[in-house]
Amino acid sequence: MLNREFFCRDPVLVARDLLGKLLVRDYDGRRLSGIIVETEAYLGIYDKASRGYGGRMTNSMRPLYEDCGLLYVYPVHMYLMLNVTAAPPKEPTAVLIRALEPLEGIDTMTENREIKNIKKLCSGPGRLTKALRITKEFNGLSAVNELIHFEDYTKVKESEIVATKRVGVDYAGRHADLPLRFYIKGSKFISKH
Repeated sequence: MLNREFFCRDPVLVARDLLGKLLVRDYDGRRLSGIIVETEAYLGIYDKASRGYGGRMTNSMRPLYEDCGLLYVYPVHMYLMLNVTAAPPKEPTAVLIRALEPLEGIDTMTENREIKNIKKLCSGPGRLTKALRITKEFNGLSAVNELIHFEDYTKVKESEIVATKRVGVDYAGRHADLPLRFYIKGSKFISKH
């Protein structure tokens, strides 16, 4: 299980280093997991694409301002987005988990999503939260717990990491073009090719 210190670093480093790690969810005693193949870094109060831009704060955003290594779960339209807070503590920086390559508990995940296409099962932030049954109640939980956590799995080489602009943040002006979306080159499970 990755410890809190893993997340208490620059969100860009955390986003890159999460590639190849496992996201693990204990769902009614069943282990659901996937290899993280795509992430996005959000840099806080100076990043116009960030939820915490300009110091914006709502009650549901509290995890962003509390500590690193906390889950930050929020809705966008009808989907939930899973993030983990990064450093420095009390700054609203986070990493969005954008896509997984399903590994364990695939039958349960396909039931949760009501689809059979494994490539589309967790290929987007809203898809993976539905597949893993991550709810708003996860907001503020530690990313180091038995219910949901991250584990070492495989080391992704620097040459295998693609950095490009983030998805769906065109409103952020020049910040939309920052190369803060990271994915594993050649993965068939990313959200957008």
